Amino acid sequence: MNNYKIDKTKNVGNVIFVVEGGRKDTGGTELRLLKKIFADILEYEVQELRRDSEEFIAHGNNNPNCKVFALNVEKNQLTQLSEEAMDTLFVRLREEFKIKPEDCPIFFLYDRDVKSYHNNELRAKYVRKYVDPYGTDEGDQGQLLLSYPSVESFLLSCIMEESYKLEGKMGTDAKRVLKNKLSGKSDNSNEDASSNNVESVFSNVTAEAEKQLIHSIVEMDNGLELMGLSDYDLDNLAPTLLGVYDYEQDKLNVEDTLTFLSLIGIALLELGVIAEL
Repeated sequence: MNNYKIDKTKNVGNVIFVVEGGRKDTGGTELRLLKKIFADILEYEVQELRRDSEEFIAHGNNNPNCKVFALNVEKNQLTQLSEEAMDTLFVRLREEFKIKPEDCPIFFLYDRDVKSYHNNELRAKYVRKYVDPYGTDEGDQGQLLLSYPSVESFLLSCIMEESYKLEGKMGTDAKRVLKNKLSGKSDNSNEDASSNNVESVFSNVTAEAEKQLIHSIVEMDNGLELMGLSDYDLDNLAPTLLGVYDYEQDKLNVEDTLTFLSLIGIALLELGVIAEL
């Protein structure tokens, strides 16, 4: 099993995360998680742009050399992840921060469940297209971290052993498991299952939160091993990303369920803020 460490001295430059979900008034769970990881725990600067908002909201330390841009797309559907839509979103970065997105690593964080992205056509259209945050030889830039469900399974992997052995069909299933884990109760209802759990998961003590981030990477590694994908290469993740998609698709077709696995940790490894010892 690999051992990991947090590297807060890593100069990540300018990084772009594009996430689904979120509202103008709250930003949504995805944006809250990115702020918690990069601003509160890793102590980088985060510039948040909520859906339908006119202004960026700054978080963390002001750093002219290291900025993480967390952006809401206009709509949640993965089908909206087009080059035209990204150009419209990125124009704000060019105008306000003089940032060239083509020079930045770009990550797309999206969820899947049994009602979303059921058809396997997505493998050819999106999963194979967006495999590298820095761009491919074909000129396709961005890495699609599509997992079930992205945020809730990540939060569970921070605080739970063998979270990758859990299964579900809908995003509400994972939210309910997370709610029960945090409360210590068994409640099968969906009531309050979508409440904000980011603050509940991460301690105010930075050292403890760092351990939780590292734990999430170990859980992800174990989950990939379960899928037969333990030998992944950070410089060539296309086979791994495609393998995760195909594994989940096969499981969905045969068992009508999905494995809890978040790929958010892949971004942390690729950026070098979490590194092997």
